[in-house]
Amino acid sequence: MLSSRTEFLNGAKAELPILLGVLPFGMIYGVLALQAGLSPALALAMSSIVFAGSSQFIGTQLMAQGAGGFVIIATTFVVNLRHALYSASVAPFIKHVPMRWKVLLAYLLTDEAYAATITRFTQPDGSSALNRHWFYFGAGITLWASWQISTAIGIFVGQLIPLAGAWTSRWR
Repeated sequence: MLSSRTEFLNGAKAELPILLGVLPFGMIYGVLALQAGLSPALALAMSSIVFAGSSQFIGTQLMAQGAGGFVIIATTFVVNLRHALYSASVAPFIKHVPMRWKVLLAYLLTDEAYAATITRFTQPDGSSALNRHWFYFGAGITLWASWQISTAIGIFVGQLIPLAGAWTSRWR
């Protein structure tokens, strides 16, 4: 049986190649959120509370277009229905963990974390399932932290874009 620390680190390592695609999207979200009129604080809050890239992109665009709250919530709900399927397939592997773990892991469930986690959970390696939830946590928290950082970078860059435009127009 692998230790909880080893499982956690393996989960984090499993996400590293995926981050090559995730990091640019987090930065793009940060820039687009500002362009859509969200404050930097609201854009960061959306990344940390919602933590669902596709929903954040859609929700931000709907907000920019003046859509009502019900439309925004309903649309993002439909977009994220796939997570119900992910949850159903992961549930048998984490049924032994306390509810506080299940709540945390549900929050960290994304397409990318699911892909790495279900691959690990279904490996016929003969090891005990007692610590595998640490793999899931390692994968999920790595992705979460990377998304927060890349969003913050995008927000920072997005705040500089108008300055860059003003700067280049002065030199024409």
